[in-house]
Amino acid sequence: MLEAERHRLILKLLHERSVVSVMDFVELLGTSEATVRRDINGLSEAGHLRRIRGGAEALTPRHEAHLVGVPYALNEGVCAVEKRAIAQAAAALTKDGDSIIINGGTTTYGLVDFLAGRSLDILTNSIPIVTQLLATSRNRVTLPGGTVYREQNIVLSPYDNDAIAHFWGQKLFTGCYGLNRFGLMEADPLIVQAELKLLKRCEELIVLADSRKLRQRSAMIVVDLARISTLITDRGATEEELEPLRNAGIRVIQVDIEPSEATESVPQSLRS
Repeated sequence: MLEAERHRLILKLLHERSVVSVMDFVELLGTSEATVRRDINGLSEAGHLRRIRGGAEALTPRHEAHLVGVPYALNEGVCAVEKRAIAQAAAALTKDGDSIIINGGTTTYGLVDFLAGRSLDILTNSIPIVTQLLATSRNRVTLPGGTVYREQNIVLSPYDNDAIAHFWGQKLFTGCYGLNRFGLMEADPLIVQAELKLLKRCEELIVLADSRKLRQRSAMIVVDLARISTLITDRGATEEELEPLRNAGIRVIQVDIEPSEATESVPQSLRS
């Protein structure tokens, strides 16, 4: 990654989070600690950020809570072709009249393009999904109350008695941080709590996860494999990774991606 590109991403992260540690930059940018520290020093000297112990702070911090994980804006361009194909396969599992839940995320967002002509009852905690559904479809859409987390573009509530408690969905479509023989994983306890609330209101759990997710790990397990009905992923998933999922009774759908459609790891919108 070029220096100018790293600088743009560093400043974007700080705009979203206000304060970011060196190690978070290392993980999110995929570069070395020495490079991150050099970038922070340079941007600090240029007056673009404030250098603090162990990281950096925005010049005008928001002082808002943020969730663990890659921000939505940085994640939306990662494996975009795979995510779109996965979302298309997921949309094919619905039919008019269904009541469904769509958990927020960049993979599940792809569903909206394939639901434009449908007649569904949809509950979602995703601001982008709600916005796009209202603009492009006549589906009935329910948004639960709570706090908007700008980084991830989702609404989360710590309270039990919200719109989720009065909604029932035949299917819950969700992404994940990771998935393996131990179960569905997330990286933030608030997201875990939110997903557990959604799981109480659905019959089937359908996981949308590109093959990278089968190799990611977290200490937080949302549910074990027995709760998952279907996994939709791409052909990059190996049989070794899929075998324990199939053995647990999960229906595995793998979508085909043309080699010429390989995607980059950084959104194009962040390159200019």
